[in-house]
Amino acid sequence: MRMLGDLALQTYWLATQAARPFLPLFIARRIRAGKEDRQRHQERLAQTAKPRPDGPLAWVHAASVGETNAILPLCTALTERGFTVLVTTVTTTAAQILDDKASANPLILHQYAPFDVPSIIQKFLDHWQPSLAIFAESEIWPMTIKALSVRKIPLAIVNGRMSDRSFRRWRKFRSATPSLFGRIDQVLVRGDEDLLRFQELGAERVTITGNLKYDSPAPDIDPDQLATLKRDIAGRPIFLATSTHSGEDEIILKAYQILRQSIPDLLSCIVPRHPRRGAEIVELAKSLGISAELRTASGNPTAACELYVADTMGELGLFYSIAPAALVGGSLEPIGGHNPIEAVQQGCAVLSGPHVFNFREVFGVLEGAEACVIVHDAVEIAAAVTRCLSDPLYTKALATNATKSLDNVGGAVDRSLSALEPTLLRAIRKSADLIKHPRNTAA
Repeated sequence: MRMLGDLALQTYWLATQAARPFLPLFIARRIRAGKEDRQRHQERLAQTAKPRPDGPLAWVHAASVGETNAILPLCTALTERGFTVLVTTVTTTAAQILDDKASANPLILHQYAPFDVPSIIQKFLDHWQPSLAIFAESEIWPMTIKALSVRKIPLAIVNGRMSDRSFRRWRKFRSATPSLFGRIDQVLVRGDEDLLRFQELGAERVTITGNLKYDSPAPDIDPDQLATLKRDIAGRPIFLATSTHSGEDEIILKAYQILRQSIPDLLSCIVPRHPRRGAEIVELAKSLGISAELRTASGNPTAACELYVADTMGELGLFYSIAPAALVGGSLEPIGGHNPIEAVQQGCAVLSGPHVFNFREVFGVLEGAEACVIVHDAVEIAAAVTRCLSDPLYTKALATNATKSLDNVGGAVDRSLSALEPTLLRAIRKSADLIKHPRNTAA
């Protein structure tokens, strides 16, 4: 079985290395689509002008916004233990969060993640020489894992998550998974289901430490922006939908058309998951006879605005704080849902579609505490929003139940740090030797 696994990894090695000459074309296409940073795309090829700082360095990888927000408290704790923390991300939106964090803490650095191509990973590791690596959730990259193993750089997965889709995909390569997952030194998972799935795929040291997202701090909100937004809204009732995807906006706009029959001064607000979709949503609204304004083009909503599209990053907290309830998107279509915790932190009652399989644990907690409302279509959305707007005591109870239920399941950061402590101490002891005597880079 191990020989079959090694053969599968060798095949993957050949395929990724063969793709190396085409990566500039791939990056150029992603730049045109707004998915890569035009100024920093070379970092994806492990090209950087930043020097490697002295002392122990922890490489922490988080693909996108959700993972980034989840690991930030852990990153801060690592700097307090003497590490410089290099955080890599894939998306430009996550990069914005990290760049803000890095400006406030000089021990946190940001780079875009290198592609999982042997020559690129070797170049990345040669430059940064991490003392240990920590990957968030389900970031399993074969060539990176193998290269870390060859160099004897400890690797831990934190907030480990194995979705239904990922688990089915990995099980198709059962001959390779023990050879791959067995190289991971520690896997710290959210709960029982993730523990069993990682173990079945060949991970040997798996521990349940809970969900880091429960411990994520509430985002900062600019008080001046909040004050002017409230002033311009002028007390109008608000129907808020966040993190929406294509196909969901049509349902939300249909719900708005139902709602405005009984609430004529209603302001509907959509915060799309991908800000670049803002103009598309405005055009969709206008085609339905709905007056729409774009935040980046018009500033705060005017009195004539019916649909306000917030096509900005990092302002979810601002909008949650002005709405009594919000529909969290990615859930009306089979996308898997998005994290409702930020809404809960702002005292905003949570509405959601039924498709929350990527956040099954969180929504399970909320549903068990009668702390959210599941809706299926425009009619149900309109009914739920009407009740939330007309019955403040009901809406307050939803929000209060949500806060209490999530307070009871926190503590994952402390449990994760406790589990990682032996690895952190070993990494600190070995860091000086690793810097002076780089290991063999052959994989």
